[in-house]
Amino acid sequence: MDSVSHIIIGAAIGETFLGKKIGRWGMLIGAIAKSAPDFDLFYTGLGDPRAYMCEHRGHTHSLFVEALYAIPIAWLLVKLFKQKVSFPRMLVFMLACLWGHSLLDWCTNFGTQLLLPFSSENYSLNTLAIVDLLFTLPMLILILIAVFHKKNEVRRLKLAKATLIYCCVYLGITFINKVQAENIVKESISKNNIPVTTHMTNPTMLNNVLWYAVGSNDSTIFIGEFSLLHKQNPITWHSYPRKQELTRKCRNIQDVAIIKWFADPYTIAETNGDTLNMYAVKFGRTNMLETEMQKTFVFHYKLYQKDRKEMMGMEQGNEKNMKIKESFTDLWERICGRRY
Repeated sequence: MDSVSHIIIGAAIGETFLGKKIGRWGMLIGAIAKSAPDFDLFYTGLGDPRAYMCEHRGHTHSLFVEALYAIPIAWLLVKLFKQKVSFPRMLVFMLACLWGHSLLDWCTNFGTQLLLPFSSENYSLNTLAIVDLLFTLPMLILILIAVFHKKNEVRRLKLAKATLIYCCVYLGITFINKVQAENIVKESISKNNIPVTTHMTNPTMLNNVLWYAVGSNDSTIFIGEFSLLHKQNPITWHSYPRKQELTRKCRNIQDVAIIKWFADPYTIAETNGDTLNMYAVKFGRTNMLETEMQKTFVFHYKLYQKDRKEMMGMEQGNEKNMKIKESFTDLWERICGRRY
């Protein structure tokens, strides 16, 4: 999930648990604590695809590991605020922030390693876009109003609780939407005889109304979008050969294995000279006006050899992305059912 949403929800948790004891400090500590699992970006970075895939949402997002580092942090905070907050209350607050972070990330489709070190499996519910304006903006408004109520603790608390209630209600709606999306896709797959062995559904960016489906078999990927507001509109399926035989010829064996662990069975391979390009199609299409792979998918991984070393890069060319205004217009048209 995006950092802004984590900060907002953390501030609401902090006010709810700690506001009466330590004032607006509770909101600040909550915002930091809720963001703490994403501090793994300080050592994974964004420039190394291997580290980002394997380590981001790794140990710092594990429910077990979070419980371990919540204890000393809670103890330090109790000492810092001179026993104004009891240790049990502070520990519950920390767990609400840390576990809340991981469970919210679980709703998205990146994948979260919730059970490390016992399992390295990536878990994802695919019910929420990584950035959803309808989820984030109302909560942001509530928290900003709460921040300016300096002397009215009761009003701040009510606004914080309203933020958490909105969060829970919206997440509940996304699960209802998920059921609807699954039913639509299964019906379309059956009606159109799409030969898939597995499929997934996920909302497109910024909303929970326009969804996409990705189906896969050993040889082909199928992908299409649909609006929950216009269920009668048929899904237009686009198909792409997976060309998995190319991955078996690639000398970057470890890198291929990492991408397959991260994104299979929704991967597409193609070669560009001595470079193997691999697409993680589970993230859907960014430019839905195009069908060519390098234009419709936002990025792909590049595997190649340099000085006998295995190299992995990620390409996200500017020419592949639409202008912002055009992107929003297209997204809105599809949500309204006027493009499909």
